Amino acid sequence: MTPPTLEQVLAGASALPTLPEVAHYIITSVDDDTANADELVALLNTDPAIVARILSVANSSVFGLSSRVDSMREAILVLGLEEIRSITLATALVDRFNMRSANFDPRMLWRHSIGVATCARIIAEANQFNAESAFTAGLLHDIGQLLLFAVTPKYFEEVLMRRQRLDEPIITAEHAVFGFDHATAGGELLRNWSLPEDIAEGILGHHDPEQGEFGEMGDLIHVAEVLSHALDLGELPNNRVPDLSDLACARMGIEWPAFSEKFAEIEARYDEILHALTLQQ
Repeated sequence: MTPPTLEQVLAGASALPTLPEVAHYIITSVDDDTANADELVALLNTDPAIVARILSVANSSVFGLSSRVDSMREAILVLGLEEIRSITLATALVDRFNMRSANFDPRMLWRHSIGVATCARIIAEANQFNAESAFTAGLLHDIGQLLLFAVTPKYFEEVLMRRQRLDEPIITAEHAVFGFDHATAGGELLRNWSLPEDIAEGILGHHDPEQGEFGEMGDLIHVAEVLSHALDLGELPNNRVPDLSDLACARMGIEWPAFSEKFAEIEARYDEILHALTLQQ
């Protein structure tokens, strides 16, 4: 028996946990010109758990609001629909994905993803990029790992064991086992879900930014992931800091001596959003 192809993995995406109706509607409607704020408020208010999470995150220091947000209508007006989508998607996936194995803990992966999202947002803010899209792409940058684990757990376990045995990057192990990696699987999954192309490109390019094939967002998520590892956000076991692409940094215009002043802010915002999403250790 051979490992599944990329097409077979994508076809098996139904193995991912089903999102609640409210989360699915918000995720798919934000880019629809007919999206109606009143309809979204009404639908959100049918799911108190998601509302509580959104308001908790909205009132954290992550967004730096000057006054407290007490209703979903206020949250949508202040944060915007794209930010609401990001928070909704994060909370829904964290709540639904309870599968785990001896070598893979999705909640640990989500703590790491929150770290990358936090770094991505602050990098975007500092460089006048789209901070909301950067945050979403950071949250979803490793969704391909969840997909591989859900669809083909046997072969993904083989990837994890090979990585541990040979002490090699996970994408190297994935290519050896599958012939493709989680970045490709995740990016193509988001395209199938009709999420914005720049977010898909952020996922597709975060491990291979050298050619600049995936644009600004590919560079940004690559840098955010390296920074998240360097700051040890998520406290991953056997944390390995990936190589940083100088080309990606140059294309983005990042000047590290100046940007390093934001490291404490990144760590503080990360702790805030972990608490808001009840993902703290």
